[in-house]
Amino acid sequence: MPDRPVSAIRRVLGDERGLALPFALGVMVILSALTAGIFTYTTMNQGAAKRAQADQRAYGLAETGVSYAFATLQNAADPSNAGSVPSTTVALTGGTVTYNGSLSGNTWTLTGTGTVSNPSGPYAGNVSRTASIQALVTTTTTGDTRPYDYLFVDQPTGCFTLTNTVTIEVALYVRGDLCLENNALISSPAVHVLGNVHVNSPQASVGTSSSLIPDFSITGSCYRNGTPTACSNSPTSRVWASAYGTSPPIIPKPTADFPYWYANADLGPGDSCPALGNFDNDSTMNVSLGQINLTPSTAYDCYVGPVGAPTAQIKWTPGQTPSKPGTLKIKGTIFLDADVKWENLSLVQYDGIATIYTSGKLTLKNQTDVCGVVTCDEDWDPSTDFLTMVVGSMTSATDTTPDTVLVDNFTTFQGAIYAVNDYTQGNNTTIWGPVIAGNADISNSSLFKPLPGALGGLPPGVPSDTVTVTKVQLVPGSYAG
Repeated sequence: MPDRPVSAIRRVLGDERGLALPFALGVMVILSALTAGIFTYTTMNQGAAKRAQADQRAYGLAETGVSYAFATLQNAADPSNAGSVPSTTVALTGGTVTYNGSLSGNTWTLTGTGTVSNPSGPYAGNVSRTASIQALVTTTTTGDTRPYDYLFVDQPTGCFTLTNTVTIEVALYVRGDLCLENNALISSPAVHVLGNVHVNSPQASVGTSSSLIPDFSITGSCYRNGTPTACSNSPTSRVWASAYGTSPPIIPKPTADFPYWYANADLGPGDSCPALGNFDNDSTMNVSLGQINLTPSTAYDCYVGPVGAPTAQIKWTPGQTPSKPGTLKIKGTIFLDADVKWENLSLVQYDGIATIYTSGKLTLKNQTDVCGVVTCDEDWDPSTDFLTMVVGSMTSATDTTPDTVLVDNFTTFQGAIYAVNDYTQGNNTTIWGPVIAGNADISNSSLFKPLPGALGGLPPGVPSDTVTVTKVQLVPGSYAG
């Protein structure tokens, strides 16, 4: 009997079933705390990742804003105007961009701010990033090279007419009306006409249906056989272009200052050159030398400056055989008070860069080649060999024809020709390079070809008007963001 209480007590003490519930509750509390901690940690990491992504997007939008600001400044009519880059906000995918510019002196600070929604929730502030860069505005006055990109015809009255298989592969600029007859074809990269275009033949055309003119722009209208027609890609107008415009650039014909160059040429009146009559023979600009041949049967060398390194020169070495061109070495600005004539199998390869002024006329005809290379082809490099003939309007006793320039009868010329007055070309002739003239008459298998390479700026002495050029350039090392 005494043993029973002890056994009962032992049984009670040995029974652990009453501890299971508190133990389970403890474990659950611990696990819940761990789960909450892990969830909080994970949520915080996800939020940080989303915040970093939003920050990166905002930064990318800020850089886009800087690009927008710079493009706006580059396209401004006057980049030196402080209002050229106003504050502008643009909605883009993922956020907004605000860009603007401030001008101090001639330096712009261009700023872009990108803004995206904060991923933390609707009550959190937006994420914004800002970037900036500086740009410098510079203004220079230089010669206007644009006329030398064209066959440039300054004929405000009447019609500049192309007839009988004329082909033009250079850009064409006409101040006045343009008329196409017979088989005339214009395949220029650009046609700019300050007037009307008349196509008066079923074979003539501006461009073709398979080769469109990239840039066609006129201030007037298109006509077909005298009847107004839309300037469109159709057999009706025969004006084929990929872009039509009504605002061609306004480019004046440059002015040639003959009195200035008569007095100030590098090589000219006052300098000795017996083979050519000393460039002038009476100290007056009046075509006193008459008609001269720059490439006679005998050699000559006229120059100023040191022997072997002249500052200006015209030197002729005749060809050794009738089929081998002679060599005309040229340098500087040269003035001749004369008419210049090359004709009857004159074969001339010139070396160097020069501008030759003639107070009278220029004639190239009868199987004459005056070229920068022997082959008179695309191997010519205008950046190293380039001859510009600047032709006046005076008449001499030996040549009273009305043409300022005559190019005729199986002749090839590489270089530039500037004519004060009329220009006439015909009968299987080829010009490589720009021609600038007043009235022009071009016919009979005349071909105009572009320069085969870059000119690299106008040679000294070439007639040009001044133009103010404004440039916008980024300041190296000024980016911040």
